[in-house]
Amino acid sequence: MNPKWMRNVLLIPALALTLTACEDAPAPTGFCPTLDDSYAVHAVMDYGEDAQATLDLTRYAAGEWEAVFAEPASLSGVMLTFEGNAVSASYKGLAFTVPKSALPAKTMLLLVTDVLDALDTLEEIPCTTNDDGSRMTSGESEGGSYTVTFDADGKLQGFAIPSQPLTVTFTEYHEMSTSGDTSDTGDTTTTSGNNSDTTTTMTTTATTATKKEDASQ
Repeated sequence: MNPKWMRNVLLIPALALTLTACEDAPAPTGFCPTLDDSYAVHAVMDYGEDAQATLDLTRYAAGEWEAVFAEPASLSGVMLTFEGNAVSASYKGLAFTVPKSALPAKTMLLLVTDVLDALDTLEEIPCTTNDDGSRMTSGESEGGSYTVTFDADGKLQGFAIPSQPLTVTFTEYHEMSTSGDTSDTGDTTTTSGNNSDTTTTMTTTATTATKKEDASQ
């Protein structure tokens, strides 16, 4: 059985329950947040006991994401590519298996992207309104009860699963350009380091370039 399908099965009933719960709340109806088919956002992710990562997160399509880390120093410049159930890693065009240091962040990002993909299937997201005008929706995911917040303009603002614990703050949301991107498509060497305990599908800059072109069509 496809694990991705199972995650969607868990998310869809949770969203249905959220719809029922929010209909009774004193909140405006018909809220349509800004969640484009393809977008990029800056993220600061706090997870575990004291781990934090800073990254740029890009969605190309449902199930297709890319995360480029700026911090911590051990992950600076590392890019994780999510394509369905496959997760691959690369650094400056060199592809390798996902390092141990990135595994906790990878797991947390999968929880985030699964929920955001599920929300993207809804034309309207039922939300409660906070005092500052921001909106919040909640539900159940594979990782536990989650909340997603949007600012007063409808842009993605935050994500949390307290039971993990996991908290993500989003800024600089913008829709991806519809024009095609060009990048180096040269061959790269695939390596596997000793600091990895998972086998993943390898990726190169050629794969990334193709994916960006597909997203623009």
